[in-house]
Amino acid sequence: MNWKSLFNLSGLNFWLLGSGIGLTLIWTFITLIISFNILSQNNEEAISIVQVGMMLSILAGNFVVGYMMGRMADDNRGPSYGLISSLGSLILIILVVIPTGILGLMVAAMAIAGGLNGGLFSLRRRR
Repeated sequence: MNWKSLFNLSGLNFWLLGSGIGLTLIWTFITLIISFNILSQNNEEAISIVQVGMMLSILAGNFVVGYMMGRMADDNRGPSYGLISSLGSLILIILVVIPTGILGLMVAAMAIAGGLNGGLFSLRRRR
């Protein structure tokens, strides 16, 4: 994998990119709705659990979508599919969670890391 060509769109399947962006956007939306619903109950002990749960959910969701898109494309450019797919999640995180401070930056980093790692795991292994 050439690391300089991560954002190079030539040769990528735009249907898979659109599907990946949409899937991460939906996953992030559902995660944020559940998190805000739990936080609206004014439970003091749930704040740290919800923060960790939101980060893990965003990481796992972007990992699975990046892995699926990289495997479905099967053109040895899985990290590109995973990283670009995680941008759908990143848009919603920037609009909603970034104003909260350091938590927003950590959730954004989890989104990017999950997509990239999912794409890396989708690459074929040499025997």
